[in-house]
Amino acid sequence: MSFRSSLLSLLAATSLATASAAGNGYYRAAVVDYEVLQNNSLTPRENLMNNVLNYNQFLQIAKSQEADIIVFPEGGLLGSDYSILLTIPDPSLNIVPNGSYDQSLQDLSGYAKTYGIYLAVNVLENYTDPSSGKSYKYNTNIVFDRNGSLIARYRKFNLYGEPVDRPDKPEYSVFKSDFNVTFGQFICFDILFKEPALTLISQHEVYDFIYPSAWFSELPFLTSVQTQWSWAVGNNVTLLSAGLSNKTESRGGSGIFRGKNALNNLFTFSDMLGSTIMVGDVPIRNTNSAGSGKGDFTSTMSRGEASFPLWQQPNIDQFNHENITLPNNETSVTFKRNICHEKLCCDFDLTVQYVNPTSSVQYKAVVFDGKRTTGGTKNDGFGLQVCGIVLCSNGSISSCGSPAVNGVLPHFNDSIPKVTFTAINIKGNFITDNANPLPNVLLWPSNPSLPTTPGSFLINTKEVQFSSNTTMSSLIVNTQNQIITVAIHSRVFSRDPGNSAPTTLVSLSTMLIAILPFLIR
Repeated sequence: MSFRSSLLSLLAATSLATASAAGNGYYRAAVVDYEVLQNNSLTPRENLMNNVLNYNQFLQIAKSQEADIIVFPEGGLLGSDYSILLTIPDPSLNIVPNGSYDQSLQDLSGYAKTYGIYLAVNVLENYTDPSSGKSYKYNTNIVFDRNGSLIARYRKFNLYGEPVDRPDKPEYSVFKSDFNVTFGQFICFDILFKEPALTLISQHEVYDFIYPSAWFSELPFLTSVQTQWSWAVGNNVTLLSAGLSNKTESRGGSGIFRGKNALNNLFTFSDMLGSTIMVGDVPIRNTNSAGSGKGDFTSTMSRGEASFPLWQQPNIDQFNHENITLPNNETSVTFKRNICHEKLCCDFDLTVQYVNPTSSVQYKAVVFDGKRTTGGTKNDGFGLQVCGIVLCSNGSISSCGSPAVNGVLPHFNDSIPKVTFTAINIKGNFITDNANPLPNVLLWPSNPSLPTTPGSFLINTKEVQFSSNTTMSSLIVNTQNQIITVAIHSRVFSRDPGNSAPTTLVSLSTMLIAILPFLIR
């Protein structure tokens, strides 16, 4: 049978399933943790078209799994190359790109139509203001519908050093699908800010999000999937997260995060080189659904492993902290403390069981109320409040976070902390006005072969109780897994300088972008 005949049969078989899925209160989503094809001997144009062509195999897999929508990551088509800019049609016109648009857009539109799927991709956009004639360069996400029409566009608002322009004001990019779900979209660093993401929830009633990223993972609170899980669960929304995979540069981690839903989350976070596609059911809000019955699907195109370095939060020495008492035998001990920093006071009520007396492991209770910095300048950065437990290698606060895991993503068979927190209850008088307190949990990997399963790095949502009101935020965690971080982590937007991306973070990432081409040669 020819490819065309096979494809037509596949589309015929799945079209009814798609319609049925939407009618039964769920849709199927696909996200791709994608390793960019970059060959220094090829031109940027050739690399671009190679990645466009490579996307096709993931679209085939997604359609075979009856996916309604697929999301690719930030920078997925060109990586760190910013030389090719595309003209993007106005999404309000619902244009199917033709010969007047770049071939890459025509091909992507064709894929969406051929497979009958919503397709979200990230591009570099060239926009010329018709009134002033001035040209702008944007980091832009676009969405094609099942007919290949370009129906949505979002220009990244909170930049992380990339050499593009920042829009004058945030865009609220929203579209409604044919399965009656309204989607919003934002990109990477946006997840740490109020605009546009939280406004899409509070003012536009959007609860399903497209989220492409090229995230640099950092301990103790901001690894990729840890941040994605935190935002989705804390705000009780669906996050379709597609991450750029470049493990040696601290990038990678994607998933389908279903908020507090009982279906839990599907994700990948490992040091395997290559790309991973995940497909799973997503319940439609305010419906009762048992899903498609197909379950979650994961496929990895691996080409080996590499060390996955984890960044360290640079101002952790400014946290107030106290060593958590650990038992020296197989009994358990309790740790009850009220610890304050500036105006934030945190109550810790913990039960800890057994520690290997020969181990040098230490946990600390930490509290911070101030601004997050990267260069050590107190007046720079963005507003932050934290109450948490973090893994350390000794009694020094500087040993907490990345140094506690030797600076790299840990494996199941690494030296496991022989400590179990059988009860964790953390409370704090967090600011809630113009702020976003969220649960923040990262576990020690518990499964030696399946880094995409719940219980490996991320906790089952059934084991977490989180609440936040004007006087108190509370987190209760019950898990048998060893922990790396358990915290309430809150962005305080009112402290941000001009509600813009922190200058120290931008300067740091600009430096990284400048040296990245040399690092990956």
